[in-house]
Amino acid sequence: MKKLILFLPDAEEDVDADLTLLGQLGVVHVAPFQPAKHESIERVDARIKQLQEAISILSRYDKTPVPDPVPIDYSVYIENERGAIEMMEKVLDSEHSRIYFEDKKQEHIRAVQWYNTWGTISLADVDELREKGVSIRLYKLDEKEYKLVSKREDIQLVGKDETTYRIALVSSDENEKLPFLEVEIPVEQYDELTDLIAITDEELDHIEGLMAALNTQKNLLEDALQERIRRFDVRNVQFGGISIDNQVRFWKGFLPVDAVDQFVETAEEHHWGYVIEEPLEEEMDEVPTLVRTSKWAERITPVMNFMGLVPGYREMDVSRVFMIFFTFFTGILVGDAGYGLVFLLVTLLVHRKQKFIKKVDFALMYTLSSSIMIWGILTGTYFGAEAIADIPVLRELKVTQLASFGGDTVFIQKLMFLIGAIHLTIGHLQTAWKFHYSVKAIAQLGWVSIIWGLYFVVSQMVLSIPAPAIMMWLFIGGAVLVAFFSKPGTSFFKGLLSSLGDLPLSIINGFSDIISYIRLYAVGLSTVLMASSFNQMAIGDGVTTLASGIGAVIILVLGHGLNMILAAMAVIVHGVRLNMLEYAGHADVEFSGNKYNPFKIKKQNLKK
Repeated sequence: MKKLILFLPDAEEDVDADLTLLGQLGVVHVAPFQPAKHESIERVDARIKQLQEAISILSRYDKTPVPDPVPIDYSVYIENERGAIEMMEKVLDSEHSRIYFEDKKQEHIRAVQWYNTWGTISLADVDELREKGVSIRLYKLDEKEYKLVSKREDIQLVGKDETTYRIALVSSDENEKLPFLEVEIPVEQYDELTDLIAITDEELDHIEGLMAALNTQKNLLEDALQERIRRFDVRNVQFGGISIDNQVRFWKGFLPVDAVDQFVETAEEHHWGYVIEEPLEEEMDEVPTLVRTSKWAERITPVMNFMGLVPGYREMDVSRVFMIFFTFFTGILVGDAGYGLVFLLVTLLVHRKQKFIKKVDFALMYTLSSSIMIWGILTGTYFGAEAIADIPVLRELKVTQLASFGGDTVFIQKLMFLIGAIHLTIGHLQTAWKFHYSVKAIAQLGWVSIIWGLYFVVSQMVLSIPAPAIMMWLFIGGAVLVAFFSKPGTSFFKGLLSSLGDLPLSIINGFSDIISYIRLYAVGLSTVLMASSFNQMAIGDGVTTLASGIGAVIILVLGHGLNMILAAMAVIVHGVRLNMLEYAGHADVEFSGNKYNPFKIKKQNLKK
């Protein structure tokens, strides 16, 4: 990455046009000097939200035919400079009117229902009786409340249903009330409601027709939205820069080395001022990381984005190793060919629904599903059912030592530790390659020796497998290399003592890291056992009746569905953890970077 200081005229029209070109170029990662604050940003942001709301409203009419669209003079919106905004306001106002009339209609319908329940007594009737000295108040009571007042002479039972008593309090004292919630009488007269409902229906039909007509010109709002998004992006960059006497404004940013010539050509053509140089040492935390990896390794991008994993600018790209081992770990953690087939079919259906769009997420899911199926076939695991694994064709595909049912558990656990040792070794070898110009690379080879010594220790302590005689020499040789070559550049004895002081704790951490890989076996085994348990619950005693058959199906579907969800969660927790913590720690990767995110404006966002 190169650091860029960019100078542009601070006149509003000039800076808008120049920053739009910069965004169209799409190579500069802008590092703002200050938070972008200006009333125009807030104003454009508010307009974006209004346009999005209006477009969302009109989108309801995309697939809903309206019999009678309202005739509209579209030229008012097409030829007018503010036509799109006026159209947006028309849509929003119409939506508010629709909501108002919908509410009024429901209010009228509730009033009709009230009259059907209480009778045709109206508010005018009550007011007339009050003038004659008779006060009427209506209540709805439950049985317990009704018993408290039922013997009063001023209480009249109007009607009742299973749980509710409708009563009227008839009194000469207009201040007389019962200690219950009074029922309000509708304002509208009963004979008015039919006409009122018809009027609201007419208004709603008119609004529906108007919306359907406006929807044919929705592209005006979409174009206006894209223009406001452009302005919003430009002004956020604009006011993140610093103005000098309202004449010149400047920004700091970063751009890839291979994009420098492209930027310089554009800058020279439009007479921009700029300085391009190497970032200072104290600016390294600001320098963004641009990761360019192999096409096949890009499949891990959704996982790394989800976890927010961005290697630092001076850290290695670990996406290839991450992809390989995450795929492998997923297969072991889920480890059921039946589940893998389900994941594969679900992915295929969703992909088909999206018309097989090329998307890295689907490529990742296809890869992980295949890994699960392969490991399930090798271990003879199909929905946790041993009987399926014993089918002759499938039995031939099974590796006996890896089998979930009757396999060699010691062999499997040793394999997990071996995977861990290989994974951590790769991390140290990558670090050695990173420092291949330095004696630090030799220290990393020392750590490789220690890792394999730890592998033999773990195998002996956990699995009671005798360690080979070479184990001690692996520790001695590795420790010597680490002690002598870990910290070059300082005084020899000071670096040696510092390395020796750090060594014991680092070895303990390495030991626990290798032990950590046993989680692959433990979690994979728990998935198989849960699947087997659900099978036993569902059909362990056989299916003898229709009811037991239905019950078995429900248990199998819910049980295996839950198990698949838990297995997927295990992949996120354990599969990511072994890459992000254990492996990354040995590869000296802290994921402390910030992603290269260039300021971009799509060409179609530009106002024509």
